[in-house]
Amino acid sequence: MTMTVDQVSLDVVQLTRKLMTEDVDREINPDDAFVDLGLDSLKLVDLLAAAEAHFDIEVPDEEVGSFTMVQDLTAFVLAARSSV
Repeated sequence: MTMTVDQVSLDVVQLTRKLMTEDVDREINPDDAFVDLGLDSLKLVDLLAAAEAHFDIEVPDEEVGSFTMVQDLTAFVLAARSSV
């Protein structure tokens, strides 16, 4: 099943929001950095694990450090889903 950019982005935002501990009602934009949303490195790993399960993809360990903004994860998911 092909997902649109908007669908993936919305799902990434929802997964991110579940891991936020402060200011959980703030608007999340594609160019927001995960660190600015209150996600430390451990929560980022949790987010990537949740994304792997949700989107049925695999994030290679060497890629983990490349996800700094919401749009980074959205773009990765879209690329991974299109190569299935």
